[in-house]
Amino acid sequence: MRAYVAENPLFIALLKLLVLWMMVIVTALSVAYSSHLCRENYAQLAAAERLGHQLQADYGRYVLEQSAWGSLQRVERLAEDELGMLSPVASEIVLVDQMRSGGL
Repeated sequence: MRAYVAENPLFIALLKLLVLWMMVIVTALSVAYSSHLCRENYAQLAAAERLGHQLQADYGRYVLEQSAWGSLQRVERLAEDELGMLSPVASEIVLVDQMRSGGL
């Protein structure tokens, strides 16, 4: 009886159809899973890009703040107010010649 079932063309055709349907289902599930992974990765990429833009903006603000803290006017004002330093007048400025003073 088993030899008859295995050699029956209808049984073989049904078996081939069953295998084909299983392959279609596996392929469909694979496509759905692949799409899911793609969406997850794209969401991670978008989050990383948002973070990158935020960090760029923060860096720009940091550079602006750094230039403001190191501005010449601010340094001069702090030197005068907190340290009591004054800019010398022209008569107080002395030029030193390196060649005469034994320098390089």
